[in-house]
Amino acid sequence: MGRFQLNLHHIISFYFLAKAQSFSGAAEQLGITQPAVTQHVRGLETQFGIKLINLKKQRVYLTKAGENLIAYAEDLFNQAVLTENFLKNYRSNNLSIGIAGGLILSFTSLIDHFKEIYPSIKVSLREAPSKILVEELLGYQHDICIAGTMSLYSDQLKCYRINWDKPMVFVASPNYPIDWSVPAKWAELASHPLIIPSEGSDGRAITLYEFKKRGLKPNIGTEVSNIEIAKELAKQNKGIALLFEPNIRRQVEKDELRIIRAEDDEIRMGAFYVMTHREVKLSPPARSFLSLIKKQFNKDFHDLLDDYKPEVWKQ
Repeated sequence: MGRFQLNLHHIISFYFLAKAQSFSGAAEQLGITQPAVTQHVRGLETQFGIKLINLKKQRVYLTKAGENLIAYAEDLFNQAVLTENFLKNYRSNNLSIGIAGGLILSFTSLIDHFKEIYPSIKVSLREAPSKILVEELLGYQHDICIAGTMSLYSDQLKCYRINWDKPMVFVASPNYPIDWSVPAKWAELASHPLIIPSEGSDGRAITLYEFKKRGLKPNIGTEVSNIEIAKELAKQNKGIALLFEPNIRRQVEKDELRIIRAEDDEIRMGAFYVMTHREVKLSPPARSFLSLIKKQFNKDFHDLLDDYKPEVWKQ
C-alpha cells in the first residue's frame, strides 16, 4: 500500500461545511478561520479533481459527488472522534510500571494498595534490568519506572531519588560446601560459581564492582533474568548469589537459604530512582501512584538535582 493521500483535516472541514451550509458556520464549529475552511475544501477538490460544492448567495450546496461523499465523511469523522476518545481515555484507565527485579518485593504492598484504591485502573507491571527500563521509558513504553542507579541517564527524564539503605548479602543453600563457621574471604567467594543478574541490571553492576575494587574476577556460573530464578538456583546448590537482604528474608527464615558472612564491609546500594518522561504529561493514574510513593517514603523521597552523577560503581 502506498502513502495514504487523504488529508483528514480536509475531509472533516468538508463534513462540517456540508452540515452548516456556510463557511462561517463551519469555521465557528471547527474553531478555525473561514479562509482555512475554504483552503481545506478547495484542496480536497483539487487533489482528486472532483467538484464537491457550489456557492450561491453565500449558501453552500453540495454537488452530486458531494452528496455521495458526505456519508463517508461522516463515518470518518465519527471514527476520528472514537479514536481520539480512546487515546485520551487509555492513559486514564491504564498504568504501566517498569521496575527493576531487586525492587519488586519492596513495592508489592504499595501496588496492591493502589489497586484497592483504584480498582478500575489496569496496572501493567514489567520487570527488567534498569538499563532496559530506562531505554523503554525513553521510548514511551511506561508511565513510571523504578530502578537502581541509572546506567543510561538522559535529560529527558524527570527523576526522584529515594534513599534505600538496604544491605546486599551473599547467600547459598545451607548444604553448600563452604565453611560457615568463619567469615568468607573475597578471594574464596570469587572461586565459587556466581549466580548473577543479566546485563544491564544494577545488581550485576554492584556485584562486579565489589569484586573488581578488590582486584578479583568472579567465577560467573549462571546469568539469570530475575531474582526468583537466582534464589531457586542457590537452593539447588548451583552456586552463590549476591542479593538484597529484604528479598531473601523469607527464605532465610525458612532455612532454605543461608547468609554467607563476608570478611569486610556490608554492600549497600544507597538509593533507587523513580523516573518519568519529561515530555509526557503524567496521566491521572501515574500522578496518583507517584503520590503514593512520595507518601510511603516520605523524608527519603527527593527531587533529583540537575548535577546528578552516577555512583562510582556505574562508571
